[in-house]
Amino acid sequence: MSQRPVLTPEERALPYSKYYDLPITPIPPEKLAVLEGGPIDPALALPIERRNDLFKPGYLPCEIGYCVMPDGTGYLANLTRMPGVTPEMFEWWFAWHGLNDMRYRIWDPEDHFYARQQMPEKVLDPSVPMREKTWGTVHHVLEDIGAGPDQLILEFRYPHELGYEEEKVGTELCAALMCANGHGPVPGQGVAAIMTHFVREVEGGIELRSRFWIGWGLVDGRVAKLLPDGVSVPPQAPQGLFAHNLKEFGHLAAILPALYAEQKDNW
Repeated sequence: MSQRPVLTPEERALPYSKYYDLPITPIPPEKLAVLEGGPIDPALALPIERRNDLFKPGYLPCEIGYCVMPDGTGYLANLTRMPGVTPEMFEWWFAWHGLNDMRYRIWDPEDHFYARQQMPEKVLDPSVPMREKTWGTVHHVLEDIGAGPDQLILEFRYPHELGYEEEKVGTELCAALMCANGHGPVPGQGVAAIMTHFVREVEGGIELRSRFWIGWGLVDGRVAKLLPDGVSVPPQAPQGLFAHNLKEFGHLAAILPALYAEQKDNW
């Protein structure tokens, strides 16, 4: 377990700093078993070319797991049930947390350091619908997904820009969708990924279906494989990101209903 940095007096004075002190929500045993059981059969993974299969009713062959694909790219999937959370709460969270370092840190106090929204004026514009406050913006992030603090740039996109059927967002097939092109601070260096968080309403809350395709990114406005032929991501890459995803979204599910009730009007 990472050591949590001590808060400054200014950070401690923030009304949501109490969430920083909470113990991390334990990962459910059935998910730990998947993590410790090793990679899934790549045949069960969702190829990025079929990403719109997420809009199909029901579930795909594997909703929780990670692997290295035959082409050398990495893959992970996670299904997080969030009781008491609404689609708007989820959309609010992505808009809200990038406006102050501390907001990102309470999401995972052991591994998150900052997420800085580069277009705060869009987030704060009351005429922009909640789900679009994040679409088309950029977060500069510092987090630890297993190998020490890493700087990342998350380019959140309108779903159609990443090849999704955007007209289905906001329907019973998909209540909310956040997707991003993620990469390091230096173009062409480090490992890039396409990230998707797909929300459906279920009885009593929402379910979050997360997908990451490591080694993929945007090239000339199109999703493309970035790894050269014959090159493979190390298995530790999807495994580490999978472990981090289990941890951060399990904890967010636990804190979001109360946090939203207290802070939804506090931009």
